[in-house]
Amino acid sequence: MTDPVGFVGRQRELDLLDERLAAAASGHPQVVYVEGEPGAGKSSLLSRFVRSLSNAVVLEVGGDEAETLLSYGVIDQLQPGVVTEPGTDPLLVGARLVDLLDRLQSDGDVVVLVIDDLQWVDRQSSRSVLFALRRLRADKVLTIVSSRVGQLIDPGWARFMGGDARVTRIQLGGLSPYDLTELAHALGLGTLSHRAATRLAAHTEGNALYCRALLDEIEFVELNSENDALPAPRELSAVILARVAGLSVTTQAFLAAASVLGHHAGAATIAGVAQSSGAQHAIDEAVAAGLLSESALASELTFTHPLYRAAIYADLSPTSRRGLHARAAELVAGRAGLTHRVAASLGPDEALAQAFEESARASAALGELGASAWALEQAASLSLDGADRERRLLDAAVAQLNAADTSAAARVLASCHASSARRDALMGLLGVFTGSPSTEGRLLAAWQAHHPEDEQEIGARAATSLANWMVISGRSDQAIKWGNRAVSGTVAGTALRAMAHTAQAYAFAAAGRSPEGLAALDFLPVSGNEVPVSETDALIMRGMLKVYVDDLRGSIADLGVAAARLRSGLPATYPVPCLSHLSDAHFRRGDWDAALTHAQLAIALAQDADRPLDLARAHARAAQVLAFRGEWSSAQAHVSAARTASERFPQVLPVAAATMASVSLASAHGDPTGVLVATEPIRATGLPGFGGCPGIFNWRAMEVAALIDLGRLDEAEAALHEFEAAIPRSGLVSASLALARCQGNLAVARGNGSSADDAFARAHAMEALVSMPFEHALVALDDGRRLRKHGTPPAAVAQLEHAHQLFSDLGADPYVQACATELAALQVTVAPDSPATLLGLSRAELAVARLVATGLTNKEVASELYVSVKTVEYHLRNSYIKLDITSRRALAALLS
Repeated sequence: MTDPVGFVGRQRELDLLDERLAAAASGHPQVVYVEGEPGAGKSSLLSRFVRSLSNAVVLEVGGDEAETLLSYGVIDQLQPGVVTEPGTDPLLVGARLVDLLDRLQSDGDVVVLVIDDLQWVDRQSSRSVLFALRRLRADKVLTIVSSRVGQLIDPGWARFMGGDARVTRIQLGGLSPYDLTELAHALGLGTLSHRAATRLAAHTEGNALYCRALLDEIEFVELNSENDALPAPRELSAVILARVAGLSVTTQAFLAAASVLGHHAGAATIAGVAQSSGAQHAIDEAVAAGLLSESALASELTFTHPLYRAAIYADLSPTSRRGLHARAAELVAGRAGLTHRVAASLGPDEALAQAFEESARASAALGELGASAWALEQAASLSLDGADRERRLLDAAVAQLNAADTSAAARVLASCHASSARRDALMGLLGVFTGSPSTEGRLLAAWQAHHPEDEQEIGARAATSLANWMVISGRSDQAIKWGNRAVSGTVAGTALRAMAHTAQAYAFAAAGRSPEGLAALDFLPVSGNEVPVSETDALIMRGMLKVYVDDLRGSIADLGVAAARLRSGLPATYPVPCLSHLSDAHFRRGDWDAALTHAQLAIALAQDADRPLDLARAHARAAQVLAFRGEWSSAQAHVSAARTASERFPQVLPVAAATMASVSLASAHGDPTGVLVATEPIRATGLPGFGGCPGIFNWRAMEVAALIDLGRLDEAEAALHEFEAAIPRSGLVSASLALARCQGNLAVARGNGSSADDAFARAHAMEALVSMPFEHALVALDDGRRLRKHGTPPAAVAQLEHAHQLFSDLGADPYVQACATELAALQVTVAPDSPATLLGLSRAELAVARLVATGLTNKEVASELYVSVKTVEYHLRNSYIKLDITSRRALAALLS
């Protein structure tokens, strides 16, 4: 950015930026979102603020309308000379950005990251930056983002800007008459009367660019006159073109060539397109007129405002425009050259369409799915044959669906005119992600219309999507049927067969037959590391099913490999289910810090893709951890988000996920009535069998406990029978353990001591068979309560102290306090809080401290938690102060 000449006003906005800078400098990262109409002065405001900084590290980048498909174009601006490979996962790139921001703070300086024209930032850079901003916690970073009004269409950014407490929004309005008087003086134009300034402000609505253009072009006497009409705001181009008309013919031709090449281009390239021999004179004249600016090396020229370029380009005749684009196509290579060939064409051109199709294949091979889809759309627009047009559009939709760009896929599919089995299959697949009411009909139509001999892929997509849809809607028998059809219609050893087996496995799991689902995936190598990259989706499904059968160690191994592949940029259809289930596996094994970290990553991915089913599952995972830790407000926020997502996608699977979140919060709060209210949505579906399938959705034990607490013992017994019937026929230790605990509690409530003894004995006997600390702790707590009431204090103390230790290790504060209350009744004093509370540490501080105590470096801890090293240092420093220690060794000793 160059220093804006004639910058006036905006003092309130500058003061607000100064306030946010001070907050960032104190270790509280801030984001300022500047929004305004084109020409409102967003870039000028950012430039003036940046130029006022003296003790800050400044990173300035900006989007370009011509480079929205350039993968990581904006990210690569941050580190000149560094090129991010297309296809690299945005989460990995975002983690690198966190590391870069961290290193730039190493000397204690505040970092100011400026991103101009967010609406034109490429999708990959946009996702990476958003991921990084979400991970900043104690960093001295101020991020300033600008965008045009109404063009913040990315759902992830929209939610972040609208809901994150660190974000401040600045809506740039028009300049005041006082500002315009000051502007005229700053430009050396003399004194503008108040009447003229008021007239100009009213006429232009204070638009900074338009006001300045009129001041340059119109005499003050005209502004003061009440009779002469000023150019209407929509005629801003006329004002700009009047300025161009006063330049030499050579400069006009140079500017025309520059407008064809985009917002910025190399001087030599512009001269070549203009076929100009007097390029330097043209450059000097255009720069003097304020239309172009030169880079530091004088090798690249940029229009000083996008509206200048737009006005000049729009003024070209169609013939002139096509001719300039044709010359540009000869000088510019790659995708940009193809774009110029399209602009130079007179209509459909099959040869050019084929060139775009080849470009799409090359982009797809590099992992640039967005660029591939764009090229296919261009090819479709150039197609002579209607069938070729439809085929290319459908290929573009496939690329967009694989890139998780559901909104773009919906737009492209809506532009397909011909009805076909393939279109219906893709529309149905889109509906599986978005919850469209027409999903099932589309998929059935695709299946019925496809030709098995020559449309095997269409049949496989339709059948696998139908299997997944039946799971989502709670019809497991139908899901198995469609999964079997998908398998029988594909060839063994092919990618389609692997896709079909993956859907078949999920169908079996939904029917409570997870062992059969795992058998369907037995074509995979035993070690996740040996599973081919092309079968990562099947590996994710195997990891999910291992959670359902209590194989937590195996689940974490498989899902951990898949998650590592996702971070390295390898594509997968189920990235959010991978991270959500990895979170669940860690939760069940007792590593709640890891569970929360992976849940937060899953939420970030789901928000970027705007897939409500994934959002419901991811928020439910976070809500469960936070609820059982007693972090009520945070848990409630995730419960509400899960519920909102399920309302957007009112099928059994998302409703069950939201139910699990709500039940967990009410149960942890000790609100039995709230538990029963929370189960109402899943029971209202009429399909609580799948929605309450033990091993997948574990809310039934909490429902039974609530009924017992309310004294509704007959209903509790009925719920227990339903719970027992829902346990898979193959058996599930974790569910049987929870069932025995509930049976013991009901027997206690009914006064049946011998039945209670037997039930808790069964529960304790099963503990060695499954490593789930929270479930073990619940058994010990409930048994301890029973033994205390039964008059056997020593045994009660042993159980309650055991429960207290397990809950303390997990950080489950509500349950730690419950144990302390029970022990106090036995005249035993224990800590009423978990170690985090007792030590005075926050959850984030304790998470860092625990990892540091294992011997990890700060950088390794940052990588593990997906935060910056600066954040780790901040939490570690606070921990040292609170604990009155000075070394990592002392920290490890204290935590041990």
